Amino acid sequence: MGIQPVECDYEPDARRLRLGNGLVEAEWTVGEHGELICSRLRHVRSETDWLDPAVPTPLYILSYSEPRDPARRSDAWPEPLRTVVGAEAHAVRDVVVRESGDAGVEALIEAVPEGTPLRLRWHLQCQPGHAAIRQWAEVTNTGDAPMVIARLPILSWALGRPGGTLEAHCGLERRNYQRRREWPDWFTWRSLELPPGVADSVRSGYRREATWLGLLTSGGGPGLYLGWESNARSTCDFGDLHGDGAVWTECYLEPKYALQPGETLTGPAGFTGLAHGDLDELSYRCQRYVEDTIAQPVGDERFPYVVFNSWGYGAEIDDASMRSCFEVCRRLGVELFVVDFGWEDPDWKPLQDRFPDGLAPLAEAAHEVGMLFGVHLSFGNVSSLSGVYRDHPEWANGPGMWAYRREGEVYGLTLGNPETREWIVGKIVEILDENKIDYFLTDHYLWGPCNPEVQELHATNDYATVAEGFDRVMERIRELRPHVLMEHCDNGMGLPTFQMVRQHVTSIGPDAVGTLWERFHTWRISRVLPPRYLDHYACDQVVPGEYVGTGLGDYEYRSHIFGGPMILMTNIMSLEEGSEEWESLARQIGLFKRIRRKVREGKVLHLLEPQPLERIGNGWDGWDAIGSYHEATDSTVVLAFRLGGGADERVIPLHRLRAESSYVVRFEDRPDTCVRTGAELMAEGIRLALPRPGDLPKVDPNGMVRASEVIFLEPADGAGTVHP
Repeated sequence: MGIQPVECDYEPDARRLRLGNGLVEAEWTVGEHGELICSRLRHVRSETDWLDPAVPTPLYILSYSEPRDPARRSDAWPEPLRTVVGAEAHAVRDVVVRESGDAGVEALIEAVPEGTPLRLRWHLQCQPGHAAIRQWAEVTNTGDAPMVIARLPILSWALGRPGGTLEAHCGLERRNYQRRREWPDWFTWRSLELPPGVADSVRSGYRREATWLGLLTSGGGPGLYLGWESNARSTCDFGDLHGDGAVWTECYLEPKYALQPGETLTGPAGFTGLAHGDLDELSYRCQRYVEDTIAQPVGDERFPYVVFNSWGYGAEIDDASMRSCFEVCRRLGVELFVVDFGWEDPDWKPLQDRFPDGLAPLAEAAHEVGMLFGVHLSFGNVSSLSGVYRDHPEWANGPGMWAYRREGEVYGLTLGNPETREWIVGKIVEILDENKIDYFLTDHYLWGPCNPEVQELHATNDYATVAEGFDRVMERIRELRPHVLMEHCDNGMGLPTFQMVRQHVTSIGPDAVGTLWERFHTWRISRVLPPRYLDHYACDQVVPGEYVGTGLGDYEYRSHIFGGPMILMTNIMSLEEGSEEWESLARQIGLFKRIRRKVREGKVLHLLEPQPLERIGNGWDGWDAIGSYHEATDSTVVLAFRLGGGADERVIPLHRLRAESSYVVRFEDRPDTCVRTGAELMAEGIRLALPRPGDLPKVDPNGMVRASEVIFLEPADGAGTVHP
């Protein structure tokens, strides 16, 4: 069945708006008194109706307050709040249907809540090929006095329980930075059932949980995902919120935004998608939607790249050492060369004693051999030694972190201040152009908070700093230099949000913590973000606190290739061409290049979950496996690992294959092949021995056996011939 076009129509007489595309059907009605109600949310293929028929689903829930004394600061304006609900009376002024790009359709509802100085414009979008609806609001103050928007709506639903009890899945809050015994929960994950009486919240934003909630019928079946595109602090309440039998989802910001007469505040978008299957299927449908409609596209077929990053050498780098590294990278087939900490002075100029000719000649050398050139750029921080700090000390506030070689005191740059934003955007463009940069990573504390003694806050500090600060800087850079690619890095992903996805082409995970923890967090992050937002810094620690620059092998490198860019952050100049480590790295770079596109486009298969090292022998056998199924080619790649444990063999389970298909099963490290049906593979799995029979086990300094294998499943005809 081909992709059906989006259809949208408004029937004025029936006061009904319909929006759908053959996969999803949504309907909103205007009641007798102007109530704005969603009356239908249906997954067509599974014939699942998601709304609770006994509980009206309002289009939105918004709260605001009007000041008793407008002369007082907005953050001191008193309650009471007034809450406006879409299920209450409205005067609907207009409903407009228009194209929204990429064959999508947008419906725009304009309404005035009765008895309020507000005008609402609610945008509803649907794209072809996805069972998802995207929406956002614009709120205008039509009165003659300022007001404070206390609750800015993103989306709300009153859901039923199709197929039984629903399970909620969410997480990725960042905790316990670089405390090894707590690394397993660096990014959290939560799953809980939602029977009557149970409710919870996702609290998202900087170093908080991901802007994602998955709801799935226990045991599989109907599933629904929610995502919201905000880096600012947001809340998604879910469960039995009102004791009325429905499973409510209410997603919103609390910006305390002082909205002046005639001004309009636009909220972040949120999207709701429908699916049927297990959690892997739910995540996959969300990731495909995000890639097709939200994520920044990358036209280069090589992406995600093989990358060298100089942080393996710390800040002690110079032109000569980088050119030596560059030559090694050229021979290995590296595609992006990144100069990390140590290149810049307090004004973001290349250090004269380290890079006397600047970075542009190194960039030109990279471009000549087809490489991209990138740098570390911690633009949200400012040094006390910089010219901008001397001229504008009021633009700095709060702690900063900037690890260049002569840092002085470091403060956060107050991106919430419009003048600061304008200056830093110009400075970043200057840096990019002078150094011929194609790629940079944002790092450390990404912004400084506004100082209310210097700048009167018209919203919460978080909202002004993030939504109107960092977000606008990123938007302007993309507008001015659209060819420059940006990576999100904050000593480990600090923004697990779909707004970050819109701004960046990839994101760090847990930041060079080693093989097991890299796989552990890949497992969790890939529940939410598309695989290309799982870049990996290959910088292993086989014992606590001891970084290894030599001795890495297949197991170590393979732990860093599932998903986004494979980033080499090791002492690359210590490699001798032809050595065992060189050959291992060259093989794994080749493997990464062979599988990267399919993994980027494929469905992540969570097969055997890795566990903390301490659990080996206490409920975990040391085996883990993750895979990717590529729908278009009906093929699968599986990465399997063993870390210690007493089991030399393990059955690797498989799921979500086509039962009727026949597959050739082959391995990266052994000549064995066989042909089996999808039904057989899903019922029996693949029995695997690690290490390979006859091979001596490789034991790390902790006394743990380390071994890995890569399994390929490719479609075959009856004779066992692999399809091209």
